[in-house]
Amino acid sequence: MTGPGREVELDAEREIDLSRWRRAAAERWWIVLVGVVAGALIGGIVSLGDSGVYRASVLLAPGQAYTPSGSPTLSWISSPRNINEVVNSEAALKRAAATAAIPVNQLRGKVTTEEIETGAGALATRSAVLVRVTVQLNRPRKAELAANALGETVIENTTSSYVLSAIRTYQRQLETYTRQLASLDKTIADLNATLAASPELSPLDKLVLVSRLDSAEQRYGNISERQALREQQLTLAQDVMQTKVIEDAVAGKTTARSTRNSILIGALLGLILGAVAAVVADWRASRSAAPASR
Repeated sequence: MTGPGREVELDAEREIDLSRWRRAAAERWWIVLVGVVAGALIGGIVSLGDSGVYRASVLLAPGQAYTPSGSPTLSWISSPRNINEVVNSEAALKRAAATAAIPVNQLRGKVTTEEIETGAGALATRSAVLVRVTVQLNRPRKAELAANALGETVIENTTSSYVLSAIRTYQRQLETYTRQLASLDKTIADLNATLAASPELSPLDKLVLVSRLDSAEQRYGNISERQALREQQLTLAQDVMQTKVIEDAVAGKTTARSTRNSILIGALLGLILGAVAAVVADWRASRSAAPASR
């Protein structure tokens, strides 16, 4: 049978079912209460056991090589894209995992890189680009160790042999200049001592000593100038031409369950499950009472 009469009967049956469910939940309120309390307790326990997710980022300045004349050279090895490839390589992940004492599979897919412009507006195209390498783990110290290890790997893999050769050359030259200046210091001191201790020297001898002293002092000044220039070049090679860590990784918490929200959600789920349990208990009770009434 279909039609308006049948629809009225269905609506009446739904109203009866809903009223029966409300009555069952009200009569067996302790079941609902147990569900609410149990849900709230479980939610609180889950929130306490959730340590959250931590992100640790190491900030790097990619190296920029320069020619001996001072012109910048383009190099792919210190490009942000290559840095991303380096930190996500299997070798880099294994090294970082060993440093942090974690399985390497915990790092796979958890390492990201980000380019950071240091200029604004029209200057952005001419400014240096920094790269942030980020590790995401559920333990802060492990994330810091892994991120810093990846930073060291980037430095090793993005410093060209040209830059390393320049650094060694400058260091050797500085060592030579230091020895030459020490020798000239002694020569100048000896000449001054001879002039001061020998007033009876002939004018010609004094002229020779003074000439030698002037020559030694002039050479000392020239070498000092070259030494200062090499020191600047060495600093440039070490701080600019070579990839450098600007900021070590420090972990920060990014996501975690709120204890309050977890308790509320648990209590709501417990309320629903408790109400369902009360309805089921009422249904079973009515079924077991039906044969007895016959």
